[in-house]
Amino acid sequence: MDTAKNPISQERNGFYGIDVNNRKCRHCLYCVQLCPAKAIKLEKDSIRIIPERCILCGSCISACPHQAMSYKSGLSDVKKIFLTHEKTIACLDPAFPAVFDVGTPRQLVTALKKLGFSEVWEGAFGAELVSQAYRELLHSTLNQTIISSFCPVIVFYIQKYLPQLVPNIARIVSPMIAIGRVARKIKGEGWKIVYLTPCLAHMSEASSPEVAGAIDHVVTFRDVKNMLDEAGIDRRSLDESDFDGPRPFLGRIVSVIGGLNRTMGDSFDVLDDEKSMTYGRRRAIGALNQLANGYIQAKFLDFLYCSGCVDGPFVDRELSVVGRRQIVVRYAKAEMEKQDVSKVLAELDSYAGIDLSREFTAMEQKLPMPTEEQIRAVLKKMDKITPHNNLDCRACGYATCREKAIAVAQGIAEVEYCLPYLLKQSKKIYQELEKSHHELQVSHQELEHAQYQLIRTEKLAALGQLAAGVAHEINNPLGTITIYAHILMKGMEPDDPRREDLALIISEANRTKEIVQGLLSFARETKLKPGETNINEILDDTLGLLVNQSLFHNIKIKKVFAPDLPNTFADATQLKQVFLNIILNGAQAMEGKGNLTITTAHEKSYIRVKIRDSGPGVPAENLRKLFNPFFTTKEKGTGLGLAISYGIVERHGGTLDVETELGKGSTFIVSLPITAEGAHEEATTKKDLVQTINTGRKHYGQKTKNPHY
Repeated sequence: MDTAKNPISQERNGFYGIDVNNRKCRHCLYCVQLCPAKAIKLEKDSIRIIPERCILCGSCISACPHQAMSYKSGLSDVKKIFLTHEKTIACLDPAFPAVFDVGTPRQLVTALKKLGFSEVWEGAFGAELVSQAYRELLHSTLNQTIISSFCPVIVFYIQKYLPQLVPNIARIVSPMIAIGRVARKIKGEGWKIVYLTPCLAHMSEASSPEVAGAIDHVVTFRDVKNMLDEAGIDRRSLDESDFDGPRPFLGRIVSVIGGLNRTMGDSFDVLDDEKSMTYGRRRAIGALNQLANGYIQAKFLDFLYCSGCVDGPFVDRELSVVGRRQIVVRYAKAEMEKQDVSKVLAELDSYAGIDLSREFTAMEQKLPMPTEEQIRAVLKKMDKITPHNNLDCRACGYATCREKAIAVAQGIAEVEYCLPYLLKQSKKIYQELEKSHHELQVSHQELEHAQYQLIRTEKLAALGQLAAGVAHEINNPLGTITIYAHILMKGMEPDDPRREDLALIISEANRTKEIVQGLLSFARETKLKPGETNINEILDDTLGLLVNQSLFHNIKIKKVFAPDLPNTFADATQLKQVFLNIILNGAQAMEGKGNLTITTAHEKSYIRVKIRDSGPGVPAENLRKLFNPFFTTKEKGTGLGLAISYGIVERHGGTLDVETELGKGSTFIVSLPITAEGAHEEATTKKDLVQTINTGRKHYGQKTKNPHY
């Protein structure tokens, strides 16, 4: 496409346009909500302006709470002109009194000339000429609705989104182009003409091919204020200077609502439905669409995107629109009182030959309407199927969920940038994370338990090796002591007082023998002799050996045996020793008085035996040492009973655990796998035990260093 004939291409090439600073942007999407052209897209975590769709209304710039929007203007070119001292005219938009309200208007003239402008004109003179052209047009036009071309934002919107209304646009230039053409006629070549405006769209209008050459550069009032501040020019301290160029009259009020009608000689009449005006983003755009659909009929329609030019995007917002309107009106009245009306009319007549006409071409940017199936597919993806889920919350910048779905289907919006959708997705992600967290916690606990079991297994194995060596070394001298003590006792008289001492030696030697026997039982990896075994029967046999002992006379024993408990292959003799040790420990902990409950159950592939006593419980500091050899809280205990029991259960491929609560008792839990014949023998070899430990250590990044293995 030829960029010389397309102003939008010039915007795209960087002549004029809007920039986004994505480092400042917080993706609040307020700009998307305000943009009437939907020319802003959020993609890949960044905001992007679609220049072809932008109508340069400036709403996004003035409304952005994070000041992430900026614009390109002719400021840098104007500064270069000042450096080269070229002859330059500053044409002030009629809204200037409401913006540059520090100092007087004529002090502003002095300030602008100090800045570098050769002459300062009131752009309102262009409005005087344009109002005459409108008056003549309305008197000559029949049976056609005329839309004012006064506001460039409205014109661009029609050209891009309502091209069917292009023929209705008045073929008249705006006041900016009119004053530019006047300046060209008066000054000729060699002068630069700069328009100072509160409107961003004037920049693109000045570069339109239909009016090219009237205005060289456009800068905003904000640019001018910044230049004056940078130059240190205080307008209030300057002398006043007269404006240059032709002087306007009523044209000074076109920047306020109804100003154009007033300069045309008309006054507002609510009963006159031939002429109408509307202003404001929603009202003006809404009225244009209604006009395109045939709901509005009138002879002349004056549409303004802002609430008058005094409400442009680059006007100081501290003062209300009403306040700015009053400033403009007071200035206009004060200036008109100084003027001779006849001279004004004569001057207007002298510019009757100025060409105020122009053409408008369609620059349609309407996107193809997606099918109903495509729209519903997007709504379903966003979980916004009507009638219950389409919230129409506008958080995405679109008025309805359906509008958002259409934009997504057209490729100018993303599904993900829907707040309820994101919240729902976040909830799903949170639930997944919560589930994963719980699974990790369980896994971590299992790994901790496995590590504890591995460490304990290794410790017991090491102690077993030590105990075997110690027991072997003690047995020989112990046998000698016992034999010689008996020989000495036989050689003594019955009343020999030394017999009592020898009896004590023999008694303590026998006690030591029992301890050594316990060490050997703990250390000896006795080969299991498994057979088909019923755990309930083993428990009954064990209780039969104990209940008649005096320790159990005041203990109430409760049996809760599972009737359908399956048989398993196990060494009945060794398991009987396990249950004997645990039950005796419980009875001793209760000091012969309390309740003992024995429960059996079949859980998945395991048989669970729970032996609960009502004793004092095990303190937390003793819990981890409970199965260590030689750890005991009894006065004459050896500390080997539970250690031996733990080893036997482990060799059966099971586990021995304890649950305890101080003051309420302890529960020992024996878990035995239901296995086939011969499965235990394989697990009892030292080689397999080492493999088990090393496999666990590899999981924890360790290596076995026990020389016995």
